[in-house]
Amino acid sequence: MKVRVLIVNIASVLAVLSLGAGLAAAAGAFTGAISFDSYKLIFNLASLAWFITSPLWFVPQLFGEEWKQAGKEAWLRPKS
Repeated sequence: MKVRVLIVNIASVLAVLSLGAGLAAAAGAFTGAISFDSYKLIFNLASLAWFITSPLWFVPQLFGEEWKQAGKEAWLRPKS
C-alpha cells in the first residue's frame, strides 16, 4: 500500500474517532459522568484532531496531485 493512501486512511479513521470522542464527552458531561473541566479538555483535543485530520479525509487534492490520487484509492472516502 502506498504511504499517502495509508495516511489518508488513518486520517479518516482518526477524524471519525475524534467526532465520536467529542460526542461522548458531551454526553458524559451532560449525564454527570465526567467533570466540566474533563469535558473541555476532551472536546478541545477532539476538535484539534478533527481539524487536523478532516482535510486529508475530505479534500486530499488540496495537498497536490499525488494526494488527490491517494484520496481516490483510499477506502473510507466519500465517493462522488
